[in-house]
Amino acid sequence: MGAAHGKSVHFCLKNGLIDGEFVALAEPDPERRAAYAARAGVSFVTADAAELIASPDVNTVYICTPTVHHKALALEALGRGKALFCEKPLAFNAGDAAVMAEAARKAGVTHQVGLVLRYAAVINVLRELLAAPEMGRPMTAVMVDDQYFPTQGRYASTWRGDARLVGAGTLLEHAIHDVDMLLWFFGPVTHVYGTTRHFFEKEGVEDVSSAVLEFASGVVVSHTSIWHNLLHRGSSRRLTLVCEDGQLGYEDDDWAGPVWTDTNALAERTQLSETEVVRRFVAQLELHGLGVGRLLSAVTPEYHGQDYLLEDYAFLRAVSEDRPASPDFGVAVEAHRVVDAVYASARSGERIALD
Repeated sequence: MGAAHGKSVHFCLKNGLIDGEFVALAEPDPERRAAYAARAGVSFVTADAAELIASPDVNTVYICTPTVHHKALALEALGRGKALFCEKPLAFNAGDAAVMAEAARKAGVTHQVGLVLRYAAVINVLRELLAAPEMGRPMTAVMVDDQYFPTQGRYASTWRGDARLVGAGTLLEHAIHDVDMLLWFFGPVTHVYGTTRHFFEKEGVEDVSSAVLEFASGVVVSHTSIWHNLLHRGSSRRLTLVCEDGQLGYEDDDWAGPVWTDTNALAERTQLSETEVVRRFVAQLELHGLGVGRLLSAVTPEYHGQDYLLEDYAFLRAVSEDRPASPDFGVAVEAHRVVDAVYASARSGERIALD
């Protein structure tokens, strides 16, 4: 994730979208530190994250470490009044995430969490279509996310097989994106019932999570998250949304779709192409400042990490304008509360009520 965000930050600076300088890197592994520093051209390189955070030359910090370090590093950065971007999940549990959110509130600094589906074209267009009057009230959804176990392949996050570093498995590490998206679509969750499995036998790191989420709006969602061993399938999602008078969904492409819809108005299934999905998404975007044309030219149906680019642009623009960013740590806490409840249900075998 450090590499992904680094590329996006470099793009924003190079194209004049943000007035700033990429100055520092903290990385404990000497080989990775040297390679990244050479590519990024940073002037300050250290093995100690605390040294980077304490530097008077740094006013904005990205935390892209294993989850176990997020809370301590975030509290250090916030205590020094630094603007802060922290990758998801914020922490191992909602309690620690809430501590981080409160520290960010008290610090009064711009902060954002890496719930990147909020910057995906297909998700934003689905949300817009879901709100259309011809759909009627949302009733239910079925969602499956899958990804090969990310200790291997292009992810190569070997630490994600160690519960001491990662906290848990596919629900916390991968599906917290889905939970946040579903909360964004349907509002608060009132009850959950869930179960987990450990096919790969990594203690404390589940590779299957399945849950029923009940929303205050009446919507009921069936959600499954899987880490498997199909190395040709990276992060993929399949989502079907059913309303009183319509249905819609997409499969596998988390950036551009295509999106299919079924409504009474047309009495047949239609499809929005990847090009149309991205066109609609661009029409929703509120962008301003120098270099925006270059940014928009990068928002194409072919995926090249544009969701991370837009996420980072939104954060850095908010920092430069000294205003709140979105989604913030408080938003992440709500997703963490649902995830914690699913784990509690899996342990107890009971349906869990959320406050």
